[in-house]
Amino acid sequence: MIIYPIGFLLTLTFFKYFGVKIGFDYDEWSKNEWYDDYESNAEAYLVFSVAWPLTMTLLIVIGTWALLRVLVDLYLDKTKFP
Repeated sequence: MIIYPIGFLLTLTFFKYFGVKIGFDYDEWSKNEWYDDYESNAEAYLVFSVAWPLTMTLLIVIGTWALLRVLVDLYLDKTKFP
């Protein structure tokens, strides 16, 4: 598991020193006064606002279905005829 943090740090170091040469300029945002884009934030807010209720509804339906299957299996195992 130690390889993941090492790879992450190596990637960050590589992009810090060689990123501009290969076309990744992550420091460009700091040269502008305002680096944030309202449209992207509004779109992200919309996606998160819609995705969470849909995800929770889907998880509740799947969880209820799985719980019912387990309860029915337990009931059928207890009521087996000899």
